[in-house]
Amino acid sequence: MLRWIGIGIGLLTAVLFGFIIAAIFLGEGFRAAWRDVFIVILAALQLIGAVLSIAILIAILYAVEQINRLARNNVIPKLDEALAKANEALDATRTIAHNVRDSAQTATTTTTYVAERVVSPIIRISSLVTGVRAAATTLARRDKTDGQAG
Repeated sequence: MLRWIGIGIGLLTAVLFGFIIAAIFLGEGFRAAWRDVFIVILAALQLIGAVLSIAILIAILYAVEQINRLARNNVIPKLDEALAKANEALDATRTIAHNVRDSAQTATTTTTYVAERVVSPIIRISSLVTGVRAAATTLARRDKTDGQAG
């Protein structure tokens, strides 16, 4: 492969040097003739470039249309399905959160009721019993102290 590339570059270099030498020695007529030939070659290459540009543009438009069709037929329905599932999950989560909020409110209300109606009387009775016991202990010690002193 590299050998053919080298041969091609060598031939192009030889032809270029041949044209330069011919242009110097053959004069104005040779240069005018080859100038016209190169103008025609450049025009042909420009025409080929324009046709290739149009072909590439058509290929790009076709690829964009295929991607658009694929998105409409496959991607968007799957996205809609995923969105529906996500909405269902969000609704279920909202329901669970509402139930948890209601349960927490019920627990708070129950705790408050138990604290006010059950625990408070027990604390009062316990305080009263502790007070009576302390008073009895104090009175019992006082009697012992009075008996020992007299």
